[in-house]
Amino acid sequence: MKLDELAKLAGVSRTTVSYVVNGKAKQYRVSDKTIEKVQSLIKEYDFKPNAMAAGLRAGKTNTIGLIIPDFENMSYARITHQLEQKFREKGYQLLIACSNDNPNNEMACAKHLFQRKIDALIVSTSLPADNLFYQQSKVPVFGFDRKISGDNVINVLSDDRNDAYRLAQDLFKQQSFNNVLFFGALPELPTSKERELGFRQALKERSENSVEFLYSEQFHRDSAAQTFEQWLVTNSLPDALFVTSLTLLQGIFQVLLRQNKGIPQQLAIATFGDHEMLELLANKTLCAVQDHKKIADKLLDLVLERLNHKSESLPEPTKVLRDLVYHC
Repeated sequence: MKLDELAKLAGVSRTTVSYVVNGKAKQYRVSDKTIEKVQSLIKEYDFKPNAMAAGLRAGKTNTIGLIIPDFENMSYARITHQLEQKFREKGYQLLIACSNDNPNNEMACAKHLFQRKIDALIVSTSLPADNLFYQQSKVPVFGFDRKISGDNVINVLSDDRNDAYRLAQDLFKQQSFNNVLFFGALPELPTSKERELGFRQALKERSENSVEFLYSEQFHRDSAAQTFEQWLVTNSLPDALFVTSLTLLQGIFQVLLRQNKGIPQQLAIATFGDHEMLELLANKTLCAVQDHKKIADKLLDLVLERLNHKSESLPEPTKVLRDLVYHC
């Protein structure tokens, strides 16, 4: 039922009904008899005011936009779950979209969410570092995991270079490997560049390792499987794998299981991300694991602080180190 219909049943103006619905009847001297009549009809017809319209009139909608690059990525799925739960507890609804690591898709998602009059936008971006798309936004924008360029953007980041360095350093400490494969995706992304730089820094300390660098077109399992399978046509299996995403590792496993009927036990593995399945492997596996709760908590605090106080000075980017987890 609409407000106009309720007013017609009550025999009063739409404005009068609005005063009663919004608790302002006494302020505007609406009679007790009219208030009682309108409230009775509200109860009888289970009238619910349009929350979105009320929010727009008040200048806020209590909705937060979230754009992630990949629904299959377990880290993003876990952070999304944490954010949805935490914002719901604070009275906000999370509107979730996926860019599929495509810059054009991401900008289209953002424009659609802006049209929905969201109060803030949280993004793990696929845009290049020099893209200033979010600089134009009048809506507060918060980047996580991947840095967003812009003076008006608040970022919560992982320390990708340091995390990659520590992960590679621990891998190389295990033993001297004859052949190591660095496997990543989207080399133009700042995150990808930082992880390769961290790996190369650790590599300098162990110059005897022979290393090849291989990049998939996307951070997707199928894309990784196709890239790795093509690489194996002209290359033998390495002694060690350094993989920049768990999703990519799943693609590699897909190929190994198909071709070898299993994961060769002598293969040492270092990866960003973790999964219960890795505990079942006989392989030595090192994982750089995000603290999903800490990231979600920090984003929640920053968003609420920005919405409630609208401070002109923005905080410096927050960095959250990954934990190293060992499966042996």
